[in-house]
Amino acid sequence: MAGNLNPLSTVCQFALSAIIALTFSSSILAQSPRPRVCPETAVGSSIESPKELRSHHGRLRVKLWLRNSLDSTGQMQYCYVDEHGDRSPTLRVRPGDLLLLKLKNELPLPSIAHHPLEVSRSDCASSMMSRNATNLHFHGLSIPPSCHADDSLRTSITPSSKGFLYRFHIPRNQPSGLYWYHPHPHGHSEEQVLGGASGALIVEGIAQANPLVARLPERVIVIRDRNLEGAAAAASNLNPSNLNPAHTDPSLPAKDLSINFVQVPYPKYPVGTIRAAPLQRELWRVLNASADTYVDMAVLFNGEWQGSGIVAVHGKWQSLGLVAVDGVPIDAADSATGKVLWKADIPIPPGGRAEFIFQTPPEGIKAELFTAGAETTPSQDDDSSGPAPTGMGSSVLDNDEFTPPRPLARIVSSSLAIEPRSLNEAEPPASLRAIPTLASVSPVRQRKLYFSEKVVDPKNAQTSTVFYLTEEGHIPKAFDPSILLPDIVVQQGDVEDWTIENRSPESHAFHIHQSHFLLMERNNAPVDHRYLADTVDVPYWDGSSAAFPSVKLRMDFRDPDIVGTFPYHCHILQHVDGGMMGLIQVRPRPPAEK
Repeated sequence: MAGNLNPLSTVCQFALSAIIALTFSSSILAQSPRPRVCPETAVGSSIESPKELRSHHGRLRVKLWLRNSLDSTGQMQYCYVDEHGDRSPTLRVRPGDLLLLKLKNELPLPSIAHHPLEVSRSDCASSMMSRNATNLHFHGLSIPPSCHADDSLRTSITPSSKGFLYRFHIPRNQPSGLYWYHPHPHGHSEEQVLGGASGALIVEGIAQANPLVARLPERVIVIRDRNLEGAAAAASNLNPSNLNPAHTDPSLPAKDLSINFVQVPYPKYPVGTIRAAPLQRELWRVLNASADTYVDMAVLFNGEWQGSGIVAVHGKWQSLGLVAVDGVPIDAADSATGKVLWKADIPIPPGGRAEFIFQTPPEGIKAELFTAGAETTPSQDDDSSGPAPTGMGSSVLDNDEFTPPRPLARIVSSSLAIEPRSLNEAEPPASLRAIPTLASVSPVRQRKLYFSEKVVDPKNAQTSTVFYLTEEGHIPKAFDPSILLPDIVVQQGDVEDWTIENRSPESHAFHIHQSHFLLMERNNAPVDHRYLADTVDVPYWDGSSAAFPSVKLRMDFRDPDIVGTFPYHCHILQHVDGGMMGLIQVRPRPPAEK
């Protein structure tokens, strides 16, 4: 089905080839930044925002090479490198801009004997992903789920490809804020993202949505996770019981973290430094590009890190002024406190983003950026003797997603510090379309979906767990990339309310491609602050409570450009690779109804 090409599609592919030839000369395509290894940043380095590529005159041309290499610790790294040799540049565009992104896969070429079809088939005609295949998902952008735009289901770019062109316009009504790009080859997405393949994408215009951030110095912070190094990793892999914190150091995390590629390895956490002018308000744009790890952003003045926890000695946790979530500025109409929500900490699930105002400390004050940790599985004192829900076998390993508190960076204020570039955005295009608020729209139907999982082999649970995301009334099944049939069918123009339950003993992060949703309720109670998002945490079930943890989301399928089939899934990539994904098909509205 996916591999059949009709004459019209052949003509389209020929036309796209012509566009590629005109846009990127063959000599430029042949050039590859040297050396062919992923750049490394020393532990403890100064933490700077990623290099940027900005659009000019309504378009942004980008050339990226995906490659992998072993780093100095022996871990496999994956990276996007641009023509300047910069790793994972931040792409900055404006609503209405044309993005032309040429991606060349430089992963090792497999043996033709083992992959005889790799060199002959179309990049857009296969849902079966080999380990060395890749593609791109533009997380949070409302662009069509089609070839050369944002089709992660059938786009499979192999090393034999001469290069693949992503070509699309940023929607004129795209909210202004922080988005990101990352690989999404089913079955191998965790490996590539865990290796570091990810980058930020900013849609300009947040200062027009919220004048409070205009002209503030701006920092882009990308948090990534990776496998533990050295003895810690070896200890955790001796046998399954060692993954239980009761049998090892209780502060042993499931993954190490980095901030803008400056690693902060367990157990000593030698942090890098953010240098800032004193008492200066800044706009921090934080992307949790972790494959599997939750973070909870917080800043502490005059605190102490004691190896297993954070203690405020003579200082306090600082207020962070949240101004945008998942790329969407907070709307004053949905918040009693206006366009800024002041919080002591900001939880961000894998794939989520948060943009907030932070005032730097005075000179001489000890200040650190922390993740305050996240409880993603029941603690050992919890009563888990209740019956297991349908579709779930024995419990998962306790430390599989363990995310304890830990430092990420020190913040040093000095009058000699060079301030980051200030946010100085031009006016957005006058043709921006306003979309009526979702809160006032009546849904056409209600659905319930639920997360569940099953351990096939309890003795080898870390590699034998099957993950499900199922609509109520259907039999749980793991996603099968060879059968791209939709699980849910809607019509363009519909608005639905989805209740997402978690019937498993670990947290999950619900994400849907191509669209944002409105968070309406948590655990059947209205939320304090409604906001648009594309990724939301659904906490674990404790094993005994009569009610499952849940969120209620208002789903928006009104965009006339979003027609086709695309995924919804858990954004813990270990889980989506293990089957926790479904497909939704948005069908065109009949002409008589338009």
